[in-house]
Amino acid sequence: MGGVARRATFIKQEREAVQGPLLVLDAGSTLFGYWPSIESEGRILVEAMNAMGYDAMAVGEYDLYMGPEILQQRIGEATFAVLSANLQTAEGEPITGGHTIIEWEGGTFGIIGLTEPEAVELPGVGTLIAVQDPIEIARTQVEALGAQVDVLIVLSHLGLEADMALAETVPGIDIIVGGRTLRLMQMPERINDTIIVQQGYAGEWIGRLTVTYDAEWGIVSATEDLIALDESFADDPELKAMRDEWARRWPLPTPEPAATASGSG
Repeated sequence: MGGVARRATFIKQEREAVQGPLLVLDAGSTLFGYWPSIESEGRILVEAMNAMGYDAMAVGEYDLYMGPEILQQRIGEATFAVLSANLQTAEGEPITGGHTIIEWEGGTFGIIGLTEPEAVELPGVGTLIAVQDPIEIARTQVEALGAQVDVLIVLSHLGLEADMALAETVPGIDIIVGGRTLRLMQMPERINDTIIVQQGYAGEWIGRLTVTYDAEWGIVSATEDLIALDESFADDPELKAMRDEWARRWPLPTPEPAATASGSG
């Protein structure tokens, strides 16, 4: 969470500089892992992402850390789409929406979320959820959305190898924004007509994928920049104030002093 205020600064700079559509996306396993985020049951990450104007995120395994009911509470607070087309309750009910469509002037973007099947192995949670085959669900979603959108994006927490298999198997996906493998990709992978990117982990980096299209929405070029959110980015005042309040409200617990052995000489 240390980089959240720098991330906000970068996103604001991009919004000022970019002409045309700009989407802010996350591949998932985002809501937990930092002490205040655990203590707040993920609320602070949703609060931060709302403030930064995220458009969508996928559900990854660790977004289910506190169970599907807590996740659904956070989804209700999010002003961005939280997506998984293949995640269900154990009773077969969807936990969240599978896709969203975002309209920009001159273009329509369809975004699908996919969760890794390994999420059912999460202790204490696996019996509460079911994860359908991502390839088959992706195929169904792409067929349903393809005619409605100009660009089709998958937010995937499947891992890079599975993302590559998805691109090989399911035609019609323009971009896969992936996670889980924790890969710092210096340039996009391209399989058939699908571009695949990953941008690291732990919020220490942010990826900027720049795609140029022709008049028929065919991809002309795709370049990726991997941005380290280091001290060259000033803290955004709003997000810094949020972060400081989180640290005040949920301070790290003080470790218990270690027991020391003593004896007489």
